[in-house]
Order: sequence, then C-alpha cells, then structure tokens
Amino acid sequence: MREPRLFTPADLRTGIQADFERDITVEDIVAFAELSHDWNPLHIDEEYARLTNYGKRIVHGAFQVGLASAMTGMYLPGREVAVRSYQCRFPAPLYYPSRVQVRGEITAWVPQSASGTLRVRVVELSTRALTSEIHVGFSLHEARAASPNRSEVEHPQAEGKPIVLLTGASGGLGQRIASVLSESYHVIGMVRSQPAERNDSDVEWVTADLAASDWEVVVEQKLRGRRLYALVHAAWPPGPQGSLLDAEIDAVRAQLEFGGVGIIRIARFLRSHAAGGGARLVVLGTTAATIKPVLNVAAYSLGKAALEHAVRLLAPELARGNITINVVAPSFVPVGVNSAKTNRVILTETAKVPLGKLCSPEDVARTVDFFLSPGAAFVTGQILPLTGGQL
Repeated sequence: MREPRLFTPADLRTGIQADFERDITVEDIVAFAELSHDWNPLHIDEEYARLTNYGKRIVHGAFQVGLASAMTGMYLPGREVAVRSYQCRFPAPLYYPSRVQVRGEITAWVPQSASGTLRVRVVELSTRALTSEIHVGFSLHEARAASPNRSEVEHPQAEGKPIVLLTGASGGLGQRIASVLSESYHVIGMVRSQPAERNDSDVEWVTADLAASDWEVVVEQKLRGRRLYALVHAAWPPGPQGSLLDAEIDAVRAQLEFGGVGIIRIARFLRSHAAGGGARLVVLGTTAATIKPVLNVAAYSLGKAALEHAVRLLAPELARGNITINVVAPSFVPVGVNSAKTNRVILTETAKVPLGKLCSPEDVARTVDFFLSPGAAFVTGQILPLTGGQL
C-alpha cells in the first residue's frame, strides 16, 4: 500500500478499526538496525540471544512503534494525520522471522479540536501473542490549519509571560488563584464546562475533563506548541459523605483514582510540555488528608492522602528534569463545598485557629504564587499546611 487512506473529521468516530498483516524477516531487522544504529546483539546476534532468557532474537520495540506509525499514517486516520505522542507497552517478546497482524482502533475523538487517540495492537499470528500495545495521540493537520486559533489573537501577552496551566479554574479557590497568578503569568484555565462571560481577560480558557481518557490531547491542542512554566492542579471531584464502610465502592475508587493515577497523568503531561529551563507543579491538598483525617468525608480524605504520597514519590523523578512538585494543604476555607456552611459552623471553625481567622482563598493563592517564585526553586516534595497555628 503506497497511497494513504483519507478520513475527514466527519468520517472519524470512536470505535473505527483498521488492520493489516506483514511478514518480519531477518532482512527487515538488519535494515532497521542500520537505519537506527541499534545493533544490540539481543536483536541481531542469534548465538548471543540463544544464551539469554529470551532464547532467540527479538524484534526491536521501536520497530513495532514503526508499525504503529504505519497504521496511523497509512490506514487510520491516514493522510491528514500528525502524530502528537506515543505511549507503549510490550507484554510479550516478538520473535522473528514471523508474521504479525497490526490492528488500530480510534479510542478517543474530539471533533472540536480534530484530535484523538488511536490504540494499535501488534499480534504475532502463529501464537496469537499480543507483543505490543501502542496508544498514539494524533491530530489532523489540515483541520488545524483551516480555522484560525482565536486564543492566538485574543492573548498575544502569552508570548511575553510564562504560561501556567490551572486546573479547576472555575472553582472558588481556582478563581482567586487565577486572578493572583495573572499578575505575573499568562494563565490557561482548565474547566469541565465552558465558563460564563468573565472580566478576567488575562485568563485563556480550555474545556476538558480530567476524568476523560483524552484530556491531554485537548489541552495539547490549546497549547499549540507553547511550553509550560508551571501547572497548578486545583481540580477535585465531589466526594461522598460518610465513612469508608458506608460509602459506595465506586465513589471511593473515584477519589483514589483522582489522587493517584490522576496526579501521575498531570505530572507526565507537565514533563512532556515543560519549558526548557524546568517547571513547577503545585497541587492543592488539604489538612483533612494525613494531618487531620475527617471521618464523615473519609473517601475524600483517603484520596487526598493518596495524592500526598504520590507527590512525595514523584518529586525525585521530576527533579531529574528540573521540575519541582509541592502540595499546598489549606485548612477550612469558606468557599466551594464549604460556602453553604451555617454561621455556627463558620464560628466553630474560626475558634479552632490560633490566628483568629479562617484560611482564605487569598492565603492559598499567594502560597501557590510563592511556590512558582525563584525563592522556591529548591523546594520540592513538600506538603505545606495552612493551619493558622492549629496543632
């Protein structure tokens, strides 16, 4: 097949599949080694490979990524595609000579941004073994070029200010953080639904759901190749009331998913889109996580505790790329889910604070601003509680 297939944005949808088969020969692997300069003997030297735990020569993992590239560029989505990312796993070795089937399926498609995700599976036909699964993030280059990007016109200041991506930008804390940070940074506010008309012209908006499988693709399209100085993660899903024994398991699972896998995805996205000199990741936590767990919102406490531990584990990994990660953990703040509390509750919570006042959105926003400042360049892996002196 020499001519790529053509799918228009109107043709694409989740669930569309395509496949092809091909033989992998000794000559193919030698040619790939010549092109890539990867002459590792596990792939090339039959005698060497026989003495390893694999027992025989195996195909390069990158060769299988090349098969995914062929699927993407020639079969699905075809001619108009531009690859944005690859995520790969190799559950079984692929020996050669062999014949494989390469199957692609659109698993996510966002018509508004003409972007999506293609899952490619490579199966060795004689054994039916799955040897690789590759998720390809893509966009359609003609669709992107056809419509002018409004944010490029509306936000020329992005060229002069460092860019900060803020999740949960429409929440009570998110709005104040956006306002404070926009004094020094160009803020891209990420929200689940399109915000109402706002006066904060320094904020650029992107609509994406962190619970979706393709939010990275949507935000990547919004960035248009721009690099991030920082990512401030203020989003969090509503948590169930009650103890862990009473809460629905799916609700508990959602909190743990957001605090664990969710923050890993956030960190990976920032690492992939960070500016050349490094970046900052600031996450909003709570004193109700590990400092003072709250039984009547136990699933929420558990999810936030998982987030804290994930941040500690991510800190040394991100540090290799000169990226810091820290948690701002406020105590009771009278916004968001707490805005409906009675005056009696507000007075009770205030009485617990030795400073004599509650933590405010301004306190949280200014602390986030500190973590983005040069003064916090050597601070990473920390949880900073905003307690007002509470023990």
